[in-house]
This record gives sequence, structure tokens and C-alpha cells, in this order.
Amino acid sequence: MKHRTIALLCLIALLLSPAYTGEAALTPEEKQAIAQIKAYNTAFKAIAKEVTPSVVTINVTLSAEDRPRRRGFPFPFEFEERPNRRPDRRPQPLPDPQTTGSGIVITADGYILTNHHVAGDAEKLTVTFSDNREYDAELVGSDPRTDIAVIKIDATGLKPATIGKSDDIEIGEWVLAVGAPLNLKSTVTAGIVSAVGRDINIINDPRGLSIEDFIQTDAAINPGNSGGALVNLNGEVIGVNTAIATSNRSFIGYGFAVPIDLAKKVMDDIVAHGKVKRGYIGINLGSVDAGTAEAFGLDRPKGVLINAVLPNTPAAKANLKEGDIILSVDGRPVNRPNHLQSLVARKHPGDTVTLAIRRNTENLTVRVSLGEHLPEDIASADDAPEKERENASVSEIGLTVHDITAKMIEEYGIAENTRGVVVTDISREARNAGFSEGDIIYGVRQSPFQQDIKTVHDFETAVSKLKKGKNAAFSVITRDGGRRFLSLKI
Repeated sequence: MKHRTIALLCLIALLLSPAYTGEAALTPEEKQAIAQIKAYNTAFKAIAKEVTPSVVTINVTLSAEDRPRRRGFPFPFEFEERPNRRPDRRPQPLPDPQTTGSGIVITADGYILTNHHVAGDAEKLTVTFSDNREYDAELVGSDPRTDIAVIKIDATGLKPATIGKSDDIEIGEWVLAVGAPLNLKSTVTAGIVSAVGRDINIINDPRGLSIEDFIQTDAAINPGNSGGALVNLNGEVIGVNTAIATSNRSFIGYGFAVPIDLAKKVMDDIVAHGKVKRGYIGINLGSVDAGTAEAFGLDRPKGVLINAVLPNTPAAKANLKEGDIILSVDGRPVNRPNHLQSLVARKHPGDTVTLAIRRNTENLTVRVSLGEHLPEDIASADDAPEKERENASVSEIGLTVHDITAKMIEEYGIAENTRGVVVTDISREARNAGFSEGDIIYGVRQSPFQQDIKTVHDFETAVSKLKKGKNAAFSVITRDGGRRFLSLKI
């Protein structure tokens, strides 16, 4: 009995000791860390309280003819993240005409920002607030090239969201995603900015003029979040949630948002003009990789390469040249084609942009007055073809090329008046570099050397002058008519 009493007293003493209760176990550093976590907790609660009244659920009724052709709304832009596999855009039937998206209240009198793929083809729109108020909405306008739409409800005294600046965000920042995933309205999830400037090839445009410059986040985003807000720790909207990377139509770690700086410009145009007035330069762009940088004499990959200058465009009038490398736009460095497109897309026709250009070994400044739209009737920049020659071929660097003859024009569907040599066979190395049968090569450069190519003789002469072990950049017209530079180590 005595031993049992001693054991019980020892147990009570242990339970009441500071070491057990944890009162004295925490170091000052640990206490500080806990305090910081509690501060984040307080911040998240405050942001959620501030933002959720400004983010709405949009119930959408699709028209009968639209339903069969729309991919599984509300996330038609989901894509499977699999190596070497392009996004699957095959149409999928929509079993239910009633679907859900999200929207952001921008003005007190009822203008709401959302995605084009949410509201652009809707037959009926109903908006529900976090306090269960409901309003019918009308589509004001939409822009498929950025996947942005604007809708309007008949209301006043609404609480607009606070708009931030997406250009100022940095990778690693905390963000919250607010929306109605899976029809669960006013849902808030947290994460960080995982990347910026993502071009994930999900917006289809028949003329290749889509603008993708997405913010990537690991904040959980699911179907129904489309059109909702991505906000920073100041409670400011920095993006419009748009897409997820997935193989199962649910969130697996990657979400994407349209930057608010771009989305707000699109919205302002739609509200003011009923459409987007978007400036354009008139150039085809390419990335500068390590091989291209070496071929063009750069010390490292930087800037955006002009693959082609379209005739009768602002670029042509400003004397921009194929092979120029754009280093900055209005003082902002650019290293991705989609970033440059996004910066120009925020401008209006008639605005002037200042481009820092690298041309051969010179650094130039070029001012371009932006046009209003891309002309539908752009003429070919190629001159009339020279007299047809006999076929010839060269395969020294893994490319077999022939002069363009009537037979070649018919076999490869080459446009009339095209100048250059046609690629008829390629090595594995050339294929890995991006070359394909039927490509037209019309120029080559290896800084400081460069030469136009009109015939196989030109090609042979140029190749003989290239330095071994160095990259050369070839000017290429692809089978679909696009122009690009392809680099190949000689």
C-alpha cells in the first residue's frame, strides 16, 4: 500500500511538472516561431474576411448547341502533365447544362470579372454572393485570347475587391485562392506563387494570337474556381484563377491565373468600348536558348528573337529586322515571347513602345507606334522565285536539301514565290534541333557571319564557312507557313 501511494504521488508530480505541461519546455526561438505562425493565422483570417464578400459564385446555363462541343466545363483548360505529351483538347460531352464558376466584383455598381470559358457562351448567368444574395447577370463582353470576360448585375453599394499589381509579385510569396470549387461557394485555400510567366499552350486561337502569361500557384484550385480571385497577403487581387494541371480533373498541385494587370486592361476596354482594343507590333517571336545565343554572338541566353517581320505592319515601318533580338520593352527586360506579348497587349493602338534591340553586334533603341489589329490581307514578303534549277542535295551537317522545283512545290505544298531550299531528309541530331522534312531554309548565321540562302549552292557555300563545334542559327519556314530560327551545332 505504501509503495502504491508513493507511485501515485510520483505520477501526480510528473503530470504537474513544467516539463510535462510544456510551460518551460519551449525555447525563446520556438516561442517566436509559434508567434509567427499565429500571426499568419490571423492574417489569413483577416484576408478571407475581407475578400470573400467580393468573390461570387456564377451559375451558368449553357445553350443546347454549345453543350456538346464544350469540353468538361468549368475547367476546359485543364491539361495532363505527362512528359512529351501535348494538352488533350478533344471535345468531351457535358452531361449537365448547369455548371458553376466564380467571379470578382470590380465596381460597386455591379461589374464582375471572370473567365471567357465561364461566361462567354452562357445562355443564362446567375450570380450568388457569400451572404446568399442572388442576381441575374448579363454578359458585357469577353476576350477568348486572354480567357477574360466581364458580366454585369443590376446592383449598387457592392464591395469591390482591392486590385493589386501582378507585375510586382515574386516567386515564393504567400497567396490565397478564393472561389467556388465544386460548387462550394466562398472557399479559401492558401499556397505560394510557384512560378510566373507560364505559357502552357491552352488557349486556342486560329491565328495563333492567344496571350498566355500565367501565374502558377500551389494553392488548391479545382473545377468551379475559374474566374475567382488569387490574392496576396495585402488582400489585393493579383490574378484571375483559370486553369489546373491535372490527369484526373482535380487539383494535383498546380494552378494557373491570368495576371490582374492584363485582365484589368482587358476589362476596362470591354466596359469602355465593348471590345478589346489591343496594340500589335507585327512580328513572329522565338525564344533565345543557349544554342541561339551562341549563334547570334550573345554572352548568354537573353531577350526575345524576331523570327519574322510581317510586311505593312508597325514593325516593318519601324525598320525592325528578322534576327533582331528584343532585350526590353519600355525599360522592362524581356526573356520570354509570351512576356513581351503580354506587355504589348496591355497597350492601345497608337501607343508608342520603346524597344532595346540587339542587331548583330550593335545595341539599338527603336520606337514603335502600335497598330490596332493584325491585317487579314498581309502580303507575302517573298520576292518572285528565281529560274528553276536542277535538284541538288547536301547532307554534311545532317540536313539533305534541294532546290525548290515545281515537283517540290507540289510534293510539300510550298507556297508560290517562296525562296530558299527545301529539307528532304534529316539526321536524328537535326530532328532533335527541331527540323522537319518540308522545312524551307532561307538563311543562316553564326555571329558575325550571316548569309541568305536561295539555292543549294548558297547553302553549300554558307555551310563551308561555318565554324565546327559552334552553333549556327538557320532561318526556317515551317510546313504551316510559320517562321522561326533553329540552332544546330556544326
